[in-house]
Amino acid sequence: MKDTSANVFGLFELDLMGTVKYSKIDANNSSVNLPPDLIGLNFFDEIAPFGNGEELRRRFRYFAKGSDSAEKFTFTCQSNERPLEVKVMLTQISEREFDGSEKLIILDIRKVY
Repeated sequence: MKDTSANVFGLFELDLMGTVKYSKIDANNSSVNLPPDLIGLNFFDEIAPFGNGEELRRRFRYFAKGSDSAEKFTFTCQSNERPLEVKVMLTQISEREFDGSEKLIILDIRKVY
């Protein structure tokens, strides 16, 4: 897939493996060139494969294992074009379906202006 790491901004609802359950891409970014349906794709491997994506994945996993309900931090994404500083917010939620509960994480990525 084309490197879209510099163009992926918005909200992603992910399961604990990083699989997209829901997404809302920032409409102001007209250069986004992603499949229209991101559901089922792995965020870290298929949507935003930053050069330092494993570091973001580790932070995601650490947060998912913890008890905090939300975390905000600045992250520098290493892309092919240039490093890009972004604001990241992680929020834990759970979805109840068919008498079960699935833990989900909302990943919100925004440009730093």
